[in-house]
Amino acid sequence: MTIGDEIIPYEERRSVRYRRITLSVLADRVRISAPKNASTKQLEELLHTKQTWILKHWLESQEMQHRPVRQYIDGGKFPYQGQVIELSIRRHAHTSIRVTLEGQVLVVHLPHDLPDYGRLSNVQEAVMAWYKVQARSVFTNKIEEQEKLMQVTHHDFRLKDQKTRWGSCSSKGNLNLNWRIIMAPEEVIDYLIIHELAHLTHPNHSEKFWQRVAVFMPEYPLWRRWLKDHGHELSLDS
Repeated sequence: MTIGDEIIPYEERRSVRYRRITLSVLADRVRISAPKNASTKQLEELLHTKQTWILKHWLESQEMQHRPVRQYIDGGKFPYQGQVIELSIRRHAHTSIRVTLEGQVLVVHLPHDLPDYGRLSNVQEAVMAWYKVQARSVFTNKIEEQEKLMQVTHHDFRLKDQKTRWGSCSSKGNLNLNWRIIMAPEEVIDYLIIHELAHLTHPNHSEKFWQRVAVFMPEYPLWRRWLKDHGHELSLDS
């Protein structure tokens, strides 16, 4: 079956044991299970009405399968603003955990007396917290700079932790940005901010909206496509 640009493997199962028609999105296909006496028209109508639901869950399933696994050990590789940085874990005499970026090395400083059994979870939590702090700082500065150019003003800004949504702008002028975007190239960050700020003028995705985005980033289709193709890579999951 084809939905939009996606070609999705499809399987149909019929049995006298099935009392109703059900849809399942599996890792490698979409399955429709139906009673023996269900008509082809009934199945086609269900598939048609559930297209949006099928596509959403299929894309989420594919992203989960291709999402990189991060190694929270010395030498582990992590994306940050389009670059690859390397993790280094060190012990220090202080009582708190600190994270610093030294060139292309992300250093997690652990207390000497921290038990080894809690090391992995502590390192992962510290790295994620560091990313969120950087995201808030970078996004805030970029929003302020871009607002001056676009001559708009937002009401409030919040970091979000979402799996499939990168940003939004409410009717009240509240901006929401997914902190994971800090892993993407700077141009992607700029595109997302311009995109959401453009909604302060055009609260839709009309032709005028995209024209306004193009005024401030003519090459936006390139970075929009990058986000579609590589968004699943912006993960810190171990």
